[in-house]
Amino acid sequence: MDGGLRFRKALMQADRGNPEAAKATLRNLTAELEPSPLQVRAMVVLGDLLSSASDHAAARAVLSEAVTLAESLDSDDLLAYEMTQARAILDRLP
Repeated sequence: MDGGLRFRKALMQADRGNPEAAKATLRNLTAELEPSPLQVRAMVVLGDLLSSASDHAAARAVLSEAVTLAESLDSDDLLAYEMTQARAILDRLP
């Protein structure tokens, strides 16, 4: 299954009330992807799920890595949006 399909699978898992499966799918996906906008998106969603589960330390680590990765890639509108989302979640973390 390609990365985009696995990303959508994780979103469906989260939407269907299975955040643990979604987190596992996203962790596997981010570990296997080369640096790319899709990897940033997956990391931001993973960070959001971790934050929602009150795993703030893990969320902060994943989101900080996502921002750093996004800054190293050629920016486009989607990547800029994901960076904004990651920073907004980081700002809300205790």
